Amino acid sequence: MEKSYLSNLMNRIQKNRDEMAFSEIFDYFAPKVNAYFIQNSIKFESSEELTQEVLSTVWAKSDLYNPEKSALSTWIFTIARNKKIDF
Repeated sequence: MEKSYLSNLMNRIQKNRDEMAFSEIFDYFAPKVNAYFIQNSIKFESSEELTQEVLSTVWAKSDLYNPEKSALSTWIFTIARNKKIDF
């Protein structure tokens, strides 16, 4: 997916709480975030839970995302890294 398309999806979430846009972001990023956790020696069951937490945070804190500061993927993986540290 292109950065501009992902940014547009996030914009729809921020402005309209668009569940379809979130579903697309979830489907795109969940496998990547889960793989990140597994590559960092987190067991599959825990990685699934952490992935859910990351994407729940994306939904809950969507208003904090600023496309001028970072790409959406950078923002999401920063959340993932922080969840991994907390774990």
